Order: sequence, then C-alpha cells, then structure tokens
Amino acid sequence: MDRFAKIVLILVIAIKTAGCGSDNSLGPEPDELFSKHPSPVWEGNWLAGDPSIINAGDRYLMYYTSLLITGDGDGDNPENLQVVISVAESSDGITWDHAAPLTFGESVALMNDNDSWDRVLETAFVVRHEDRFRMYYTGYEEGADGVNVIVSRGRIGLAESSDGLEFARTSDEPVIDADEPFDSDGIFSPTIVRHDGSYHMIYTGWSLDVYGYGLFGATSSDGISWEKQGDLLISEEDVSWSLDNPRESELIKGPDGVFYLFFTSDTDQNMSAIGLARSPEPFGPWDVYPEPLVYKTESWEESGLIAPAVLIEDGSIRIWYMAETGGFSNFYIGYAELEFPLDW
Repeated sequence: MDRFAKIVLILVIAIKTAGCGSDNSLGPEPDELFSKHPSPVWEGNWLAGDPSIINAGDRYLMYYTSLLITGDGDGDNPENLQVVISVAESSDGITWDHAAPLTFGESVALMNDNDSWDRVLETAFVVRHEDRFRMYYTGYEEGADGVNVIVSRGRIGLAESSDGLEFARTSDEPVIDADEPFDSDGIFSPTIVRHDGSYHMIYTGWSLDVYGYGLFGATSSDGISWEKQGDLLISEEDVSWSLDNPRESELIKGPDGVFYLFFTSDTDQNMSAIGLARSPEPFGPWDVYPEPLVYKTESWEESGLIAPAVLIEDGSIRIWYMAETGGFSNFYIGYAELEFPLDW
C-alpha cells in the first residue's frame, strides 16, 4: 500500500465507520474466480491493518498493525498515540476476537519503543521456529511528518514468543537495515519461507533514487543473519495490468511444491488489487497471472485491497487483506477465497 500515508492516521484519528458488520457468511460471489466476506472480518479497537495469519493447530492467530490511545485518552495529543502489533484469534479464520488481555483496548503482541529505531511498528510476519514463534516486524523512527521522514530508515526487527501472544525483542538492533541503494529510504513487509535448508525472505524496499517501491530478496541460514540478493524480483513490466512495481507480498509454498507470490499493485483505475505469480523457485523467475486475482467489490474497500496474508488449505486459497475508508483514517481486515489449484 501507500503505507506511509497510512501512518498519518495516528494524527487524524476518525470515529470508526458505521455499518462494517460482522455477518459470518461469504455472501454472493462478486466474480467467478473468487468469493468474499461482504464486510470486514476484523476491525480491532481503533483500526486493524497489515495482517499476518498462522494456523497454530488449535486456532488461527492474526497479527496486525493497531493503534493505542494511552495516557489520559486524548487522541489529539501525539504523545498518547502508539502504533503497535496486536494479535487476534479465531477457530475458522472469519470470526475473530482478541487473543490476549487488553492493553488500552488491544491485545498487544509487541509494544513499540518510543526511545528507539522502532517507535512506530507495523507489518509483522510471524512464523513457527522449532518450539517458538518468530515475529519479523517493521519499525520506523518517525511518525507522520511527511513522506521522506516517514519512510526514512524503515527497518526489520525480530522478536520471539513461547506462546504466540507476547513477544520480546531478540536484539536492540534491526536484523535487516535499509543500507543498499535500492532500499536506502526504507524496507518493510517481510514474508519468509524455508527452502533447501535456508530461509528466503521477500521484502518491499523503497528508494526515491532507484526503483521507488520494489520487491527484493534476502537469504539466511538461521533466520537472524541475512544476506540481501539485490535484484528486483518482479517489475511492473512483468505485470501487464499494473501501474507500478509490485509491493507488499506474501510468499507461499503450495501443496504442489510450487511457490506462489501474492502481491499488491495498482490497476489502471489507480486502485490497489492483489496479483499472483508462481515459480518453482522462491525468488522466481515468475509466471504472472494475467489479471488481478482479487480486487475491490465493496464500498468499504475504498482504495482497493492491500497487503495480502495467505494460507492454502483444504482445497482453498484463503486471503486476508487490508482495506481502508475515510481517506486512510480507518483500516480493516477483509477476507476472500479462491479454489486451489487455479485454472491457469
């Protein structure tokens, strides 16, 4: 998404939009390819964005960007506003509830650090590692003082948890820094798979001088020390319907052994949609689905669909995504399904 406009919401908090109900049915199919829940499946206390979903065996856990209004509860005071990572739980992936005791109305999984490089948190990606949960999260030093300030030095940190609910940082420093020409203005939205004994990460890098947004790769033997690959993995020239380079992605290894890359990109109506590419290797080269895979069909998806989180299970592709209303002041999590495998 244009995620840095998103953080502006911490200075312009709006009252939650009425009419975003909790009907649990998917409703009529908007397209023969996909079906959708007609309303958001999760709204958080003030907002919910950038979902990451794992099947924890006895339940689903969703990690999402959320907002706390602390102190005396005055939302007009910037010192009271904290952008954190929260967690919700569900038995079916559609009906959600807070997964942990509430802090200022949210079940917080990882709190921001007002005195460090991760004063603002977002876009966590959680994976199971042996008997623990690992959270790769995005942190920013600044809030909402203009695009260049917001994206500057966006970096990826690591936190761990024994129960998947309460996370602690493994280090005071990020595990991946914004230190290359192609990502020098910020990195965010990590997604990780394990392949051939190594961890493969795809992240969104931002560089005003090189590509703008772009998807880049990094590898690691232990999930802690990472080596960047440096090449743009997929470009707007590879996606016939896109106005710009794909960004904010989720990489999944399907039950067929193929890697599927679900990504955010903009259509010719300047509306964000979710696209899809596949490859036998985690970093491509990619065979790109010729049209947007899932796109706006509901009024509350004001600027389209952003930041997919994906599971492939029981013959279905299950996609949770972020949408917004009110000019990037309210954010919600939506849900769509497609049959797997696709007729491609």
